[in-house]
Amino acid sequence: MGITKSVHSSSDQLKGRFLGVVYNYTVHGVQRDEAGWEQSVSVPLLQPGMFGLMDQWDQYLEDFSTTGAWLPHRYEEDHHNCYSYALRFINCVLATEGEERLDRDEFTEKFVIPRTRKASKYITLYRMIEEHGFYVIDPPGPQTGPGPGSGSC
Repeated sequence: MGITKSVHSSSDQLKGRFLGVVYNYTVHGVQRDEAGWEQSVSVPLLQPGMFGLMDQWDQYLEDFSTTGAWLPHRYEEDHHNCYSYALRFINCVLATEGEERLDRDEFTEKFVIPRTRKASKYITLYRMIEEHGFYVIDPPGPQTGPGPGSGSC
């Protein structure tokens, strides 16, 4: 899991693309990668209309990443890892903005699982089309209520 520091132009923003640097925490400390995360799933945290906060979040991320908490020798695979790095950063920003903090389960349930489910569906669809050249879906189930125009007056 990593956190993306956005570097974008207005044309990229209009096309829905954001280029950037992925901050991640490993046994080597905080890493800043410009490549290698192309297959990752993005979990957007800023709501539309709040993109003005991106530069502020980028500064928070840089400041947060240089604290002693994220030195290489502090890394623990099960407890002090990239997931905890990302979640703690998100909670620092939420606290700064007066919002409620998220625990690990809540963050996973609200943000990570929905995006991974969507990615899984896309991957399944892609593989089926790649293998067969098409994909057939089951029609929607029968309606449980009366159909349109079948009600009494």
